[in-house]
Formats: sequence, structure tokens, C-alpha cells
Amino acid sequence: MTDHAAPTGPRSSRLAVVGRLAFAALVVGLLVAHGAYFSVTEGQAAVVTRFGAPTREITAAGPYWKWPMPIEQLHLIDARRRLFNTPFTATFTRDKRNVILLSYVAWHVERPLLFLQAAGSREVAEKKLDGMVTASKNFHLGRYELSALLSTQPGSIRVGEIEQAILDDIRVPMLDKFGIHVDQVGFKRIALAEENMSAVLAHMRSERKAEADRLRAEGEKEAQAIRDAALVKSEETLREGREKAGEIRGQAEKEAADIYAQASNLDPEFYRFWRSLEATKRVLSGKATLILRTDQGFFDVLTDPSRHLKAPPPQAFAPASDIIGREAPP
Repeated sequence: MTDHAAPTGPRSSRLAVVGRLAFAALVVGLLVAHGAYFSVTEGQAAVVTRFGAPTREITAAGPYWKWPMPIEQLHLIDARRRLFNTPFTATFTRDKRNVILLSYVAWHVERPLLFLQAAGSREVAEKKLDGMVTASKNFHLGRYELSALLSTQPGSIRVGEIEQAILDDIRVPMLDKFGIHVDQVGFKRIALAEENMSAVLAHMRSERKAEADRLRAEGEKEAQAIRDAALVKSEETLREGREKAGEIRGQAEKEAADIYAQASNLDPEFYRFWRSLEATKRVLSGKATLILRTDQGFFDVLTDPSRHLKAPPPQAFAPASDIIGREAPP
């Protein structure tokens, strides 16, 4: 029995060694696979280098393989859009006004390899952006007056135009030199130095005054046009009224003349007597004092009326209402 059981000892030890080696190989294989596999997610880019030299530039999301370290090394880069706020910087406008601006820049990495080689990190990239934006901002603001930034006249504001000019200046250089695509440049805040406040307020007051004067002038012009139109209309109405009144007056005078002629033809003496009475009434109705001889003029109708009253034949008289019912014209 002892001789038969002895051979089993070495065989079991060999199996144990093989098992340990297989386990170690599996572990090593898993470690190698873990070092060789990598994935790129949305919003990321990757650069694979072999012994420090770039071999691949990856911009699409998905799983990938590489040689494990130290043969190949993976560099993941954040390609999402970022917002960078520049520090407050003072600059001068064309009219020598000191303006303090806080700007913002929206950017993202478009060329991962160039970004890795030229900048390498977000902090370095934002320093490059700050320098280029500041230089371009100083140049373009020097071509505009302060009213292009601050004004009560909306048509005078040129902020969008200045922002676009700065963006056009830095977009191509940032992409070619650092692999960064600049999406937008804008002014986040505009401040004024203390010594410029009074000048700016005076300028805004003058602009408001000019606008008020313009509105008043337009209102006066419209009011004058309305007055002129009303005057023309009133003159036309008065002219038409005068024409109508002239027609009515002419017609009335014609009818009165016909009546007077009829009365005079019927009894000239009575007609003269009646006209003299009417004239006397008008003269003596006022406050005037007249000293006249009573035996001359029309006073003879008062002193000797009998010689004026020769009765005509009855058939010669017209109806009394047609003769004395109307007042003689002055």
C-alpha cells in the first residue's frame, strides 16, 4: 500500500503549479487587455502616442485598442464647448475715453493633436485666448467712439459689429496655431472709469435733448400743417358763404327795388312822403344832435304834410303790405 500511494504526490504538485501558471497568465492577459482597450465618449477626443510620437488622432466616440504602456500612451482631451471670461481690461476709444471691459469667449478643441502639441491644457489655451482677444479688442475699440458702446440712440450702438470684428481676427489664428475653434466673442460687462462718468452723462443728456428737440420740431411741423389745412378749409367755407350771401343779398335787393319801383309808380308823392319819414326816423333814432331848418329838406313832411298827401285814385293803390310792409334799404 505504501509503494502504490507514493507516486500521487508529485503529480498533484505538478497540477497545482500548472493551475497557478494558468491563473497568472489569465491575470496578466486581463491586465494587458485592460491596458490595450480604451473608449472615447461623446465630447471627448484622443491622441495615441508611441514612445512619445503621435500615431493616431481620434475625434469619433467608440471603443478602440492600442498597445499597452509603455509602448503606446493615450491622451484624452475634453472637446466640449467651454466659456472663458477674460479679466477686466482697460482700453481707450477713438475719442480718448477710458473703458473697462469684461469679455467672454466660447471655444472648443477641433484639432486634438495640434492642441496637445501647442497648448496641452485648458489653462494654457485660455491664456493664449486672453492675449489674442485683448490685443484685438484694443485695436478695434480704438476705431470707435464711446457712443458706439454707450448711447441713448439705438442706431448708434455698434457692439455687435465690434464683437464680430474681434471674432474674425482671432478665429483663424487660434485654429491654425492651437487647434482651437472660437465660436463666439462678446462683451459681458462695460464699465467706465470715474473720470469719464460726468462726460458720459453729459453726452447722454445732449443726445436726449437733441431727440426731444427733434420730436418737438416734428410736432410743430405737423401742427402747422394742420393749422394751414384748417385755415384753407375755413377760407373756402367763408368764400362759399360770402358767395351765397351775395347771391341772396342781390336777389333781395332786386326784389326790394321792384317793390320800390312799384310803389313809386303807383303814387310818387306818397312814396316820397313815406321815404322821408323813414329817413327822419333813422336820423333821429341815435344820440346825435342836429340843428336844421324845419322848412327845408325832409322836415317839410312834419310842418306841411298835407301837400304830400294827394290821394290817388282808389284803383291805383297796391296792397298796403306790398308798399309799407318792407323797410327801405339804407
